[in-house]
Amino acid sequence: MKRGLRFRLALTHLAIAVLAIVAVGIIVTYTGSRRFDSYLSQVQNKRNAEVIATLQNTYRLPDGWDATAIFALSQVATFNNVDVAIYSPEGQLIFTVQGRHMGRGMMGGGGQGMMGGGQGVTGGGGASASPQVTPPGLADFTLTSAPIMIGGQKVATAEIYAQKGARAVAEQAYQSALTRNLLIAGGIAGVLALLVSLLVSRRITGPLEELTDAAGDVAGGNLDVRVAPRGDDEVAALAGAFNSMADRLARDEQWRRDMTSDLSHELRTPLATIQSRVEALEDGVLPATPENLRVIGEEVERLGRLLGQLRSLNELESDDLSVEHEPVDLAEVAAGAVDRHQPAFAAKGVELAADLRPAEVLGDRDRLLQVVANLLDNALKFTPAGGHVAVRVDTGDGPAGSTGGALTGPAGAWAQLIITDDGPGVDPVDLPFIFDRFYRAQASRGTPGAGLGLAICRALVEAQGGSIAAGDVPGGGARFTILLPSAGRRA
Repeated sequence: MKRGLRFRLALTHLAIAVLAIVAVGIIVTYTGSRRFDSYLSQVQNKRNAEVIATLQNTYRLPDGWDATAIFALSQVATFNNVDVAIYSPEGQLIFTVQGRHMGRGMMGGGGQGMMGGGQGVTGGGGASASPQVTPPGLADFTLTSAPIMIGGQKVATAEIYAQKGARAVAEQAYQSALTRNLLIAGGIAGVLALLVSLLVSRRITGPLEELTDAAGDVAGGNLDVRVAPRGDDEVAALAGAFNSMADRLARDEQWRRDMTSDLSHELRTPLATIQSRVEALEDGVLPATPENLRVIGEEVERLGRLLGQLRSLNELESDDLSVEHEPVDLAEVAAGAVDRHQPAFAAKGVELAADLRPAEVLGDRDRLLQVVANLLDNALKFTPAGGHVAVRVDTGDGPAGSTGGALTGPAGAWAQLIITDDGPGVDPVDLPFIFDRFYRAQASRGTPGAGLGLAICRALVEAQGGSIAAGDVPGGGARFTILLPSAGRRA
């Protein structure tokens, strides 16, 4: 299967190359034949022109052509492989010249013949010095007839005979040479195309085969396998996407294990406390006093809060979540949460400051109070004694957040609530996942909790049309920003 794609790619490239070679060969053969035929015609016309020019240049008034002129014409005719017959204006044959390179020619004899009884040729003709020979196989020759003009007057007509066989032989030789060269070029091109296609197909399928093997390893449970992207093409992008997927799968697997461990810890601790207290009460080691029973009640409440968080998160992420939308002053909600948390902050020695300006939104007062309470609990958990936590509410366009992109909008269109602390802050590696359910950063592994608080906050805020983002504070600490559409914008 792995080799199937490579074979098909190589075969496809080779087929394309063969089709291209065949198409080029047909085009070259057709156009070359036509161009060569045109070339032969031009050559024949040039030869005929040389014969006519020789006749015109050797003509001498008043006698016409003498033996020297006829000899010169015979040399030109022999060189150009043509036979020449000269006729008077009245149509009488004056003399003939045969080209020597054409064998016997069409005139039947060798050399040249003359009409007339002297050295020259007179314009009026005369008795024949040799009988006229009937041309054998005239269909094997091409005839060109041209007048001989001297001083603007026609003194004779020249008929030039060129053997068709010579033209056919030349065309056949040209076609044979062209076909042979095309076959050689096609063979070389085909071999090169095959080599290139094998190289290209291997270059394409090599990373795909590596990806296939890596995907098989991941499917088998090996989440540590990665592939090295090659280049910057689509296959390299696929390799990068595969690595990102493998990273996410490995992270999710680790997250699942951590979640199981955290939930087990959150359940095991109160259950162990309850079991030990009950056994002590049963054995009479501890008396059934209100103080001893209160410890059991606190652990039961702890379990109830955990189950309540799970139930709340499931309700918030369901489609039938109902959220009230009524005018609410976000500053009043934040002030209520701050008042409730002041004793806990004071007991730990953490300063809680508030800067609250009226900012009316359409929302659910109880849900918003739950969000602010969760964020304050989170800040108190990670802020050391002597630290500071600040709560601010106002209206504006909103700052940029580190998660979910920039939280911006027109001035006055948003009400924002910002909670900052000077704790350890949020690791940039954890920012994209900090609002996922059950996700816990490495720095918070030893603190109580199951990683549900921030997930609940995001679900509640988004249910009311807002956004929540986490980021770092310059100099240390974490910042959580909530943006909610103002009541005027909603209206």
